[in-house]
Amino acid sequence: MTKFHLLAATALSMIAGSMPAFAQTTDPTAVPVTPTAAGAVQPDAAQTIDDDWGNEIIVTANRRAEPIQDVPVAVTAVNAQLLDDAGVRDIRGLEQLAPSLQTTTGQSSATATSLSIRGVGTAGDNPGFEPAVGVFIDGVFRSRAGIAIAELPEVERVEVLRGPQGTLFGRNTSAGALSVTTALPKFDLGGYVEGEYGNFNAYELKGALTGPVTDQLALRVDGGYRKRDGYIEDVNSDRAFNDINRWYVRGQALYDSSAFSFRLIGDYYKTDEQCCGVVSGTRGPTAAAIQTIATQQGRTGIYTGPPSDRRMAASPGRDYLEAVRDWGVSGEMNADIGDFKLTSISAYRDFRVLRNQDIDYSGIDRAYREGYKSSLRDITQELRLQGQLFDGKLDFLVGGFYLNEKLKLRDTVRLGNDANRYVDTLLAGVLGAPPAAGASAGPRSFTAVSTCRPLRSW
Repeated sequence: MTKFHLLAATALSMIAGSMPAFAQTTDPTAVPVTPTAAGAVQPDAAQTIDDDWGNEIIVTANRRAEPIQDVPVAVTAVNAQLLDDAGVRDIRGLEQLAPSLQTTTGQSSATATSLSIRGVGTAGDNPGFEPAVGVFIDGVFRSRAGIAIAELPEVERVEVLRGPQGTLFGRNTSAGALSVTTALPKFDLGGYVEGEYGNFNAYELKGALTGPVTDQLALRVDGGYRKRDGYIEDVNSDRAFNDINRWYVRGQALYDSSAFSFRLIGDYYKTDEQCCGVVSGTRGPTAAAIQTIATQQGRTGIYTGPPSDRRMAASPGRDYLEAVRDWGVSGEMNADIGDFKLTSISAYRDFRVLRNQDIDYSGIDRAYREGYKSSLRDITQELRLQGQLFDGKLDFLVGGFYLNEKLKLRDTVRLGNDANRYVDTLLAGVLGAPPAAGASAGPRSFTAVSTCRPLRSW
């Protein structure tokens, strides 16, 4: 899937006077910030401002660093301190700081996670659906919400832009945009190590190390590992589902001179988990048929205790494997050309997921998904030129965005050993006849293989 968008004077404004801001959200605990030569934003305690709390918040909602009071966009800005205090580990944790942002997870956290803003979003397990909420991490577009829920490294700030966004971010999004800016390499030697432990044998260890190589080159490496036991128990075995087992590593290099900067980022993220089991609410004739077959085999078909017990019945030999591998490389260049500033962001992303799924969510073997494979490869290129003309009376931004996307999907659903027995038992109950012996189903399966064809739009 190939798409090309050309932005011709996408943000052209006459700023003879101050522009009013509408529906903006400011944070009284945010740290005052100013832009750096690399186009990022760093704290500056010496800056003076005029807002109600004595702080000025600089955001890039219009693809330029400017005070949030001057931005005519409904935006919520959250700084690093608030994120750390709230224990935000991924994008889903932002709900507690930005109430208009909501996340939902269906049958898979990798392929069925949906983001919505003000109740508007894209739902469904189809990986071909493009999100209504665009996610941008360090200026790089993440084309699916599931790709963007990986563990976050140290974050400098998060901006939640509410409402439809135009092509300023390279992609039209009907519900809003989520812009995440991670911490830059620093020219002072530093770092941190952080560890946590919680219930369900949950523990996390992460840290970072940064420092200078020369006066103009700095490096940074982040890494983390997180693990937790599952919290939904299988009543037919000693297994537990919905566990966490993931790790990441991320390296950066920043070259920064007075008129030129280049930031290179490489990251790798991997998970190997059992997701996503649920407490079944099936009742009535269907549950009766399942319980009858399971009882004959010495198992529980549907757990009927209170949902607070967090127990479910799973088929023997079936699981909820979800293994994800996500990696990418990006480079951001900022150069001063006279009175203008040129920005280029190039990126390559590769995402792959392998899943198994006991899709009947019961203790009998009716049907299951085996060897679900999905891969997504994105190549993006963004160019922006911005500056001022006519003694600052004209402030312009012009740019272009290119996306080359290739999506592959292979989905296999098979009938289980109890498929025929379940149908016979269910029909027998409806017709009032004695249930049949129920011969097991033979090797039957339904396989769907899909590849997006190249599509070019202008």
